[in-house]
Amino acid sequence: MRGMSAAFTTDFLISFALVAIILILLGLIINLYSELSTIKKRYKKMMGGAEGTSIEQMLAEHSSELSQAVGEYKKIQGQVDVLNELVRSSLARVAVIHFDAFEKTGQGLSWCVALLDRNNNGIIFSSICGQEAERSYVKPIEDGRVSPNYKLTREEEQALRQAMHR
Repeated sequence: MRGMSAAFTTDFLISFALVAIILILLGLIINLYSELSTIKKRYKKMMGGAEGTSIEQMLAEHSSELSQAVGEYKKIQGQVDVLNELVRSSLARVAVIHFDAFEKTGQGLSWCVALLDRNNNGIIFSSICGQEAERSYVKPIEDGRVSPNYKLTREEEQALRQAMHR
């Protein structure tokens, strides 16, 4: 009987261990099922979105809005580029010099004005005033230099330098 009792005890222990393992596994399965249920609820809530729209619909709408915003940005950037070019070519630098063209007048009635854009292109306008006459001159300026066809007076050069350094 001893042999039978040892076999019975061994079989009982093995059976008991298997039942314990099955109960542990069953507990793990119940726990996993509970967590899966919670995750499913969260997923459905998240995918349901606000106001009955799904997250896929919301992403599609946001993607469409983003595409429109990028299009608007490109349009505005083009307008900014046009405005920048307009500003570069508009009058930006001005200098005025008053001087006595003739020693006898002494009143500083003669003057010259340098009118330049940001690229140092523009004109120098001069007015030489004497006691009996007044003469006006306009000289074109390109890249900060007068055309070889013209010569600048000392006062015109001074006005050009002042305007270029503003």
